[in-house]
Amino acid sequence: MGKKPKNKNSFDPELLKMYMTGAANPGNSNKINYADDVVDLHLDQQQVGKNKIPPQDALFHQLDEFEKAMDKAIASGKLEFRVVHGLGKGKLKEAIHKLLDKHPQVKSYENSYHSKYGFGSTVVYFY
Repeated sequence: MGKKPKNKNSFDPELLKMYMTGAANPGNSNKINYADDVVDLHLDQQQVGKNKIPPQDALFHQLDEFEKAMDKAIASGKLEFRVVHGLGKGKLKEAIHKLLDKHPQVKSYENSYHSKYGFGSTVVYFY
């Protein structure tokens, strides 16, 4: 940060710049320093059904987790991010790709083969 103003009529140009670029409280920055490179959206059987997530809400839960992880990746400055959606019937993959098509920070994405995930993951590239 810049130096503190000497008197009430002077100002800190660096602090002013930070406020003008959207920092709500530059002294307590909310920038995320770390985000995972991969988010795995698989739900195990203990998470679905009578224990926690109703089966009809599973897709909504997975999409919510995806959006949180992607927002964190963007906020931390990542240029790429992998989402593991699995193969299944393709509903999760299709829903994720629809979200990616509309997202302003997404430059492109591809569902290419990966040695660990096969075709069950998508790589997202950010601006």
